[in-house]
Amino acid sequence: MTKPLRFTDLPRPNYAGGSLLNLMASLIRGRGGRTPHRALAGLPPAALRNPRKVVVLLLDGLGANQLHRFILAGNGQHFLARHPWQKITTICPATTAAAVTTLATGASPTEHAILGWHLHLPDLGMVGTILPFVTRLDTPIANEEFNIADYLALPSPLATIPGRRVLISQGYIPTSRTSLAQRWWTERHSFNTLTGFIQKLRAFACSRGRAVAYAYWPHYDSLCHEHGPMGKLPAKHLRELDVFLGRLQRALAGTDTLLLVTADHGHMQTTTHINLAQIPGLYDTQAILPSGDARMVQCFVRPNRVQDFLRLTRQAPLHGAVACVPQATLLRSGILGPGRPHPALLNRLGDYTLFAVPGHALLYPPAQAKDKKLMPGNHGGLSADELDVPLFVVPC
Repeated sequence: MTKPLRFTDLPRPNYAGGSLLNLMASLIRGRGGRTPHRALAGLPPAALRNPRKVVVLLLDGLGANQLHRFILAGNGQHFLARHPWQKITTICPATTAAAVTTLATGASPTEHAILGWHLHLPDLGMVGTILPFVTRLDTPIANEEFNIADYLALPSPLATIPGRRVLISQGYIPTSRTSLAQRWWTERHSFNTLTGFIQKLRAFACSRGRAVAYAYWPHYDSLCHEHGPMGKLPAKHLRELDVFLGRLQRALAGTDTLLLVTADHGHMQTTTHINLAQIPGLYDTQAILPSGDARMVQCFVRPNRVQDFLRLTRQAPLHGAVACVPQATLLRSGILGPGRPHPALLNRLGDYTLFAVPGHALLYPPAQAKDKKLMPGNHGGLSADELDVPLFVVPC
């Protein structure tokens, strides 16, 4: 019999001074803002005080273990293997929607309540895909008159940084509806290619006065999902990113810019995929469609079906494949980070959360969804592959 996964044995984010939340605390304090969170060990706020410009550059999906394998294979000679880097953790959930919200606000998931790619929105009667602001059926969550900024009510220690706060991101992202709900960005810039990315960052570095920028590149993550983190195409693109970073460092040389390169999460290669909709009776126990991510799924259970739900988690195929954690236990654990809870936190967090074991991922499709198999690269759970990310600190 497979030994059950225990929640207490899973790795955790290091909010005590070793996470993305702490990185943002160092940045905010160093640039004259206010935050209740601890600074990052090894990067005191004083180190960010003097440079004219600071750029936080996020490479979506680049876990520390992936980078380590890449460098051990003799790659990274343009940038990634030429500079020291420290290993920090992302936040929980280890997924883009939650982590980029922490990077864009300086708030923990407890404080901003963006808890996964798919988010339970009970006051709107649905589960939504929050970053593109669409339903699980890809229709808009609300019309153009709906005030997303007031609805999400994101706290933002980042907004206390005086002066220019610049968002630089690919394609439509800077002007998406969810992005526009982050009203504290004083400027927004878009690009399409890595060459265009360098041009935007060079223009920022050479612009007037002191400023901070958050810059984002999404495509490595997409390739890891599609081909797995050990696939050939992700490795090829990471070599391209290594060249890009070397070119970027040269483009920023002499501009008095501090370049911070990091990631929002890593990836886990998954070979066993479980479709929750195909487990007889499981969806019948749910009050609404599950939410979250492939390796951390939020379940909202009908009060009179709790025992049936728990019984199903103790049987095949879920037995030995997931840790089933009650909401109160998850909250007591602190894995969502410190701070004052967002008013919507409890409603968006499942009555029970399923954490998949290593190598496993979960599907939770809506009705009449096209048959869709999970891709081989996934994240969102609690493992070193997903939680550990690199941080480069490079003066230019």
